Amino acid sequence: MRLSYFRKNLLHFIYKVFILFGPIMRQLTILLLVSIFSSNGFVSAKELTLAVVPKFESVFFTQSKIGCEAAAKELPNVKCIYVSPGEADIRTQDKIVKKLIADGVDGIAIAVGQSKFLAGNSLKQAKQAGIPIVTYDSDFDAATLKKYPDLRSAYIGTNNFELGKALGEQLQINRPNGGALVIQSGRPDSPNLNLRIMGIRSALSGNRYDSPPGTLLTGENGWIEVRKPFFNFDQLPRAVKQLDTVLKGKRVQADAFVSVGGWLQNDEKIYRDLITPYKKSLTDNKISIVISDASATQLVLLGDKLTTANVGQSPYEMGRQAILTLYKIINNQPYQEFIYTPLNICTQQNYKTCTKKD
Repeated sequence: MRLSYFRKNLLHFIYKVFILFGPIMRQLTILLLVSIFSSNGFVSAKELTLAVVPKFESVFFTQSKIGCEAAAKELPNVKCIYVSPGEADIRTQDKIVKKLIADGVDGIAIAVGQSKFLAGNSLKQAKQAGIPIVTYDSDFDAATLKKYPDLRSAYIGTNNFELGKALGEQLQINRPNGGALVIQSGRPDSPNLNLRIMGIRSALSGNRYDSPPGTLLTGENGWIEVRKPFFNFDQLPRAVKQLDTVLKGKRVQADAFVSVGGWLQNDEKIYRDLITPYKKSLTDNKISIVISDASATQLVLLGDKLTTANVGQSPYEMGRQAILTLYKIINNQPYQEFIYTPLNICTQQNYKTCTKKD
């Protein structure tokens, strides 16, 4: 940071005093120099408070909290606060951000629940207050970024199109001749989830789409979507009910089910109770179930052959890199605008090692 004209002259004067006068004046001069440089950002004892705001509370987002806290320990004078809306609710998420602004936080990392609403309300206010914003896990959609090009400084998280492709590829491996498919998602206006849906459709059809979520599969490479995607609005009970409908095969008949989020497995017991009666159908390949994310409990379910495959993300690293990036932004250090965290392809064969680092 540059010194003002006044401070440059003051600094020159203090230097002369330092040279011409005795030890006492020199000590006073040193204290004054520290004060000047501290106010210009060269020396700062101020603790930075950096906030992480997930979409909702889950095993996945709890890992981002742990990553946030780990990064704070790596940095000098940094405190991580994790503020969750509990259940998915856009207005609650918006209120959380407004409260963080009022509390004077120094930076915000947020998993965007709904682009247009958050950008036009709390996040715009945060930007106006001079609080840097990064997104993690879920970025703004293209239209919002075009309208507010400087709203967020960076995105940290999964390449969501590639995650969708990986989900589709696991389904293709299990059912090479295609099948009758149902896709499960969260919100219809969630930009990251729509990219995942487009990735699934691209992997299965071999087609490229102009914009997410692509178009319904109607027979490409043997794949037919028997209905539009189920949207559970990030609610576990609704997600469970939707899979139950597919498993019973009464209203919806399908032999392939893919979920672009880990909602179904947020509660191991609920998922286990739901799927155990159909374990033989999974074993006999009468139905394939591929689910996003690969937490420890999800891998237990995979090892028990209650899922066909999982494609894991890196929520811990998302939380960690979000805090490291905010710290760099605040301290005027170089940073990456996009940090794509790695995927883990987990199957019934490699579930014990798929998330292990070399």
